[in-house]
Amino acid sequence: MKKITLLLWFGLLSCSALFAQTVSTVATNVPIDDDLILAPDGSIIGSHYNGTALRKLNMGGQAEVFATGFDTPNGLAYNSHGMLFMADNRGNKVYQIDASGNYELFAEFTSPSGLLREWDSDTLIATSYTGNKLVKIAPDGSLADFITDSRFNGPVGLCYDESYNLYIANFNDRRIFKLSPEGELSDFSHPGSSGWLGFIAYTNGYLYATLFSRNQIWRIAPSGQAELWLGSNAGSADGDASVAKFNGPNGIRASITGDTLFVSDYQTRSVRMITNLNPITPAREGGKTDMGFSISPNPVSTAAMVKISLPAPAELSLQVFDSQGRPVHRAFSNERFPAGNHGLELRVDGLPPGLYLCRLVDEQGQVTARKMVVGR
Repeated sequence: MKKITLLLWFGLLSCSALFAQTVSTVATNVPIDDDLILAPDGSIIGSHYNGTALRKLNMGGQAEVFATGFDTPNGLAYNSHGMLFMADNRGNKVYQIDASGNYELFAEFTSPSGLLREWDSDTLIATSYTGNKLVKIAPDGSLADFITDSRFNGPVGLCYDESYNLYIANFNDRRIFKLSPEGELSDFSHPGSSGWLGFIAYTNGYLYATLFSRNQIWRIAPSGQAELWLGSNAGSADGDASVAKFNGPNGIRASITGDTLFVSDYQTRSVRMITNLNPITPAREGGKTDMGFSISPNPVSTAAMVKISLPAPAELSLQVFDSQGRPVHRAFSNERFPAGNHGLELRVDGLPPGLYLCRLVDEQGQVTARKMVVGR
């Protein structure tokens, strides 16, 4: 049975899967070649691994220094209050950085690399690249070992799916692991036959991985089956899958709408954009029905009324994601509803103010999404 999920976005959810993925260049020769992340103001913050600074890039292609004075800027993550965290890999430090670029030391440990905010708190999950382990950093900066495993070999990439499974990717040997919410760690996928894996991102049912040294991007299905998706030999060509090329793709991040991926090219210091991703296949589109999904009031402060109108019985799931695409609340999962009109209360008083996306999915995988603003 398919699950219904909620994703944050700033626009309307696309309903067409009939358009091919298209690669375009946002900016060239900007010092962004490692992890990148979408800032609350809609810009991109990117790391320059062999430099000293983070850059801010707008969608018009203009970049400026956001914060500087580091050793090897690497992984990035936001907390729920809009504070940015950056892993300084060879500097063995994690910094917290405010919206103006002012920063201070947050934590110190060996070789921090990937960063991810825990889905249900402001605790950070961090990879230790040379320590071959994961640690947790509490909101007060205190450290605790999280996972140590003999299969870890330079772990860097981290992301969640909509079911709260955590994915961990090795840079050195491309192995990707899946940690269930119950704490079971298992082998998930092993894309490619050689080379280094940069970062990973999840959107619309698929995991995406950059094969840094092969100039490729791989797509991985929920079963763990991996396929070469984009790229071949080194290049910078834009266009569809038949012509698009990358040159050391490294950082990768999904937009909050879920229909776009942003990629940093290490060798050219370019930021690329892959558009026209969508979870609805033509077969599903053919059987699409209107679920009459609405949320009111909107903005909401403590509780909203979710209204669903069903022409036929359906098994539904409803989940809320924050502006970074992290699941923050599951209203219900795989619940059977009879035909007719339904009204359910959605409590939001535990969520920080901000923009959220509520996404409803039925057992056929049909997605209906609504954005929601939480205020106080």
